Amino acid sequence: MKINSKITEAAEKYVTAFLAANLDTKFVYHDINHTRDVVKAVREICDESKIEKHEKNTLLIAAWFHDTGYTKIIDRHEDAGAVIAEEFLKEYAVDQADIDIVKSCIIATHYPQYPLTPGEKILCDADMMHLSSKSFMKKADLLREEWVLSRDKTYTDEEWIDLNIQFMSYHQYHTEYCKKNREAKKAKNIQKLVAIKQLPERESNTDIIEENRELEILKKNKKSKEKEFGRGVETLFKIASGNHMRLSGMADNKAHILLSINSIIISVVLSVLAKKLTESSYLIVPTFLLMLVCLTTIVFAVLTTRPKVSKNDITEEQMNNKEVNLLFFGHFHQLEVKAYEGGVREMMHDNDYLYKTLTRDVYFLGKVLANKYRYLNIGYMIFMYGLIASVIAFGVSFFFVG
Repeated sequence: MKINSKITEAAEKYVTAFLAANLDTKFVYHDINHTRDVVKAVREICDESKIEKHEKNTLLIAAWFHDTGYTKIIDRHEDAGAVIAEEFLKEYAVDQADIDIVKSCIIATHYPQYPLTPGEKILCDADMMHLSSKSFMKKADLLREEWVLSRDKTYTDEEWIDLNIQFMSYHQYHTEYCKKNREAKKAKNIQKLVAIKQLPERESNTDIIEENRELEILKKNKKSKEKEFGRGVETLFKIASGNHMRLSGMADNKAHILLSINSIIISVVLSVLAKKLTESSYLIVPTFLLMLVCLTTIVFAVLTTRPKVSKNDITEEQMNNKEVNLLFFGHFHQLEVKAYEGGVREMMHDNDYLYKTLTRDVYFLGKVLANKYRYLNIGYMIFMYGLIASVIAFGVSFFFVG
């Protein structure tokens, strides 16, 4: 069997679950997010290079499995990843020719890269696409942290910058698409690193430091501004979340008041008036009206306090687009612990993602609060006007009997 779209989709699900279950948390760079980035890059290069569908699917399989070897070994992890990919593909009775292509592409990503076939060149370029991305500094910071955790390698800021400049200057893209569209962007990232290295010890360049704050080469005045900004943002979200929680508590308390009052009224009606209805038939209508008002009010009070948990499955696309609110249990309770840890770790290293998540959390708290107060308002309106109507009904009934 040739590799097709169904096998590619199965590989995505398999690798996602496999890494979540087997990859050590110390791999903060070579995690599922890096794998997704490489898969996305492979799609980009293939689409722009007009690669036919079968070859594209083969390369996507290689992209999904290219770093799975980190679950077994660090050095020569590519060989281990090729074995894992082969075992997976054999379960789908894939032709050995396709399996060999996938394995050769994975092994070709070993550094230094010497890809021979067009497919190997595409995967190698996709694996290094981050060198020419706007998020290069963040990725480099994650890799630096991973090396500390997994290889016990530590560098000073200057050593790390020198190492990155040397690596990026030596590296070259292999595909025509990346040579044309990515080399210039990579050169700009090199220039940024060189500019940071040349910064005087007691001077600050706002533009460069702002773009590369992940390297923690920030001057004292810049640090103080960032801390001030951080405190302001933290205060904003703390006040907003606190206000929402307090208003939610007030809504619940008001709903409990409605529940208590109407429960007492129903108890009194059932214990006192129910026995007299056979003798005083004129009280049937107002009593029924009062019971209906109390029951309807109780329903809306319960709707106000009723807990609701989302049952929608979280898709890979939502995770990739960072659309999942990892601060709300209604979203993350469906995730495996490894996937949740990976998402939180990424959020910790991405300020934009962090603030976006906090903003979404406040927004959805407001949505829940709006529903609470809508039901509560309806409940109070029914209780107020219904109670008035019931009293009038009782008065009319007594008047005509009297």
